[in-house]
Amino acid sequence: MESKPGLLVVMAHPDDESMGCGGLILRHTRAGIPVHLICATRGEAGWTGKPFGAKQEDLAQIRTHELQEAASALAISGVELWDYPDGGVDKADPQEITQRIWEQITKLRPKAVVGWGPDGGYGHPDHIAVGAATDVAVQSMAEGDRPALYHIALDQQAADFYKEVAQLAGDDRSLPIVVKDHVDVTFDLGTDEVMMKVRAIDCHRSQLEDWRITVRDHPRLMQEGYGHEPYLAIASRTPALAANGLLGEFAG
Repeated sequence: MESKPGLLVVMAHPDDESMGCGGLILRHTRAGIPVHLICATRGEAGWTGKPFGAKQEDLAQIRTHELQEAASALAISGVELWDYPDGGVDKADPQEITQRIWEQITKLRPKAVVGWGPDGGYGHPDHIAVGAATDVAVQSMAEGDRPALYHIALDQQAADFYKEVAQLAGDDRSLPIVVKDHVDVTFDLGTDEVMMKVRAIDCHRSQLEDWRITVRDHPRLMQEGYGHEPYLAIASRTPALAANGLLGEFAG
């Protein structure tokens, strides 16, 4: 039996899928739309000393397991986890990455693909490299087979959220967020969706910054930050949410 056309999410690191677009994924999986994930690295460079008792050399294995847990929490149908070097995807062969993404698109036949844009959200080289390969892979498909393409975006509300939670946690550092003055699609999540998204984020225990714990005592911030996901429609015939709250490609 032919599988139902779904959504393909292409990310750089374990946790990108939950922290970056967990609400979008949940909205679709809860509606019965299959979502598949490509993750280019195992996140072995993201050592923060967590979880307690862990060893840095075990981080790739730890984050692999965390991604499996998060994928289950988000009801993701399938995960392709690759072994490109964390922090060095931009040094890998871009044609090889593009080809592998193209092969997955050809295999899965998704109606839409979601990835990182050329700003990487906040300039992360891995995000930028994986996003560029995703864009080329989609654009190289024959027109009749080409899925819609969306980029994760950060608008002013998202930027304000990150600034406020950093202050809340007493952290003067802030991500160099690239703020978009225009977005095409925004997922505003319900309270239950926010809590389900938090459950997926919590699976990535090795990556939980202090503010992600502190913010749970601030429901307004939780809703304004986790409950707000903006996207750019790069190649979509229906660049808006459908009446059923899904990407327009899944209106039927």
